[in-house]
Amino acid sequence: MAVNKDVWIPADGFELEANALAVIKSEINSLVLAGPGAGKTELLAQKASYLLQTNQCKFPTRILAISFKRDAAFNLKERVKMRCGDELSKRFDSITFDSFAKQILDRFRLALPNDYSISGDYEIAMKDNETLNYYQTIDPDTNYEVRGAAAPVALKNHTGDKLPLDKRGASKKIRHEVWQQMLNATPSQLNFKMIMRLAELIVAKNPKIKSYLQETYPYVFLDEFQDATGLQYDFFKTCFLDSDSQYTAVGDDKQRIMLWAGALDAVFDDFMSDTEAARVPLQMNFRCAPRLVSLLNHLTEHLLGKTDFAIPSPKWKGGEGDCFFWIFDNPTAETAALFTEVKKWIEEDGLRPRDICILVKQKLENYAGGLIRFFNENGIKARDENAYQDLLTQDITIYIIHTLYTIYKKKSSESKSLAFGFLSNVFTEFEDEQLMRLEAIFYRFIKNCQKDYKSEKLDVAQLKVLVESIVEFAGYDRIRAFYPAYKNLKYFKGLVAELVEKLGESFEVTKNILSALDQLIGNDTIPVMTVHKSKGLEYHTVIFIGLEDGAFWKFQENPDEDKCTFFVALSRAKERVIFTFSKERPNQYGRMFVQSIDNIQVILDELENSGIVTIEEKN
Repeated sequence: MAVNKDVWIPADGFELEANALAVIKSEINSLVLAGPGAGKTELLAQKASYLLQTNQCKFPTRILAISFKRDAAFNLKERVKMRCGDELSKRFDSITFDSFAKQILDRFRLALPNDYSISGDYEIAMKDNETLNYYQTIDPDTNYEVRGAAAPVALKNHTGDKLPLDKRGASKKIRHEVWQQMLNATPSQLNFKMIMRLAELIVAKNPKIKSYLQETYPYVFLDEFQDATGLQYDFFKTCFLDSDSQYTAVGDDKQRIMLWAGALDAVFDDFMSDTEAARVPLQMNFRCAPRLVSLLNHLTEHLLGKTDFAIPSPKWKGGEGDCFFWIFDNPTAETAALFTEVKKWIEEDGLRPRDICILVKQKLENYAGGLIRFFNENGIKARDENAYQDLLTQDITIYIIHTLYTIYKKKSSESKSLAFGFLSNVFTEFEDEQLMRLEAIFYRFIKNCQKDYKSEKLDVAQLKVLVESIVEFAGYDRIRAFYPAYKNLKYFKGLVAELVEKLGESFEVTKNILSALDQLIGNDTIPVMTVHKSKGLEYHTVIFIGLEDGAFWKFQENPDEDKCTFFVALSRAKERVIFTFSKERPNQYGRMFVQSIDNIQVILDELENSGIVTIEEKN
């Protein structure tokens, strides 16, 4: 039964500031400007709960939430499920821009004009070289190497315009020929930007499909909107602009770190102009301790030149929060000191490894590869999280992992619930009585697996067969019917194969299936990642390795973006953040180079001027 909208209150007793509550109940388009820790994700989760619980989003219509990272989309989906339950949350679609475009292409590819038709088994080319090779073949007189001066221009222009492409002029003619070769290859060769342009073309050329999308999604959320690219914003407008859909966009221009990837500098202004959205600021920082909020406010004013200051949550005590800048002679001393500190935090202070995050700006192997190896060799697990983030948030991956936990772990009620939740989705036509029978069948399947694949006799080959049987139990066709992202069978099977490969690698090391699963999902493991991958995440303690000119080598060209990158790294921490500087650092070939802080001196100056940061020589 629907809740009266006048008496609805935020789920789970969550406290929201007045502006956030107003956005949740608003019936007009909104652009929410909120700094780090302001609860942007929670606002969207609560708004989804409000719309579904009060039946403002009337059955069978749905809510579409578009995020820029898969883990952010997954996190938002899980929050909505916790806030309003399994049944209502089934009408909440939380996906990335790339996934949304791929779903449209996979579902409606036959609606493409003949000149842009593709094969159903198309392949996704992930590397720039794969696209540039086509340009080099057609135009051998031009240097199209990835590092060459022409490469960025060719790649930018490749998907820079809407389809159909203009063929007037030499460079545009070459581009058109490249597109045709990629589309007409056997199978078709696409990248995700091409997929988005093709999906946009489908919507633009087929009014019925466009109308279907708008009727299906009367509410559209846009998360981390400051990072929207021109292509993504074009796609959003083609699908939804000038419809009756209501839009809620959230973002923070202090965290705009994707300009290098094509993020629109004026996307907030464009959105407000295009949609007549109300601009709504949020002030509360729920994440960071008070001293870190004070530091962020100081940097907001003196480093970023802005005045949208935050206030700390009243849950904190006034003196909480620490920030350090540690100086080392070399990476060996840096690694040893950090290991000692981390060990103390875990063994004496009771922090879990997942409460700690190690960040680098770029070139993770150069800055943290040796540290990861040293930590693992000395009893503290750490890993490059970049390689796992996307895979572990896939619905099929979650189903397989938690079915395996259900098979091999004695107390696994949460895993049983997650695995069966996936099954109840794919058996979408089942009524309650049929679902009860399915649950009984699932438990018999679990019992049979326990008997046929005993943990003490399990090997990698059997593990592969077991995973395949887990997928087959749900049914390939059913999975692909319910999850549009998996309609491309090759892509779907590739995800399963990648999971089996990574799980097999862990199993070869641990020789124990539960330990291998724990290792795969990162239990008791410190995540190491780039700042860009950390967007939307939070940790008790953050260690940023390499606050030095070598890491910010383009600072003089892009000072604003690099300042925002630094700001994002700092704002991931709840209670403690440490920045390190090494007087020398190896390059990708292992040769040591003297490091400086001349170019980014303004950052260090403002850390010192804040009066909050402790600067120490640690050798």
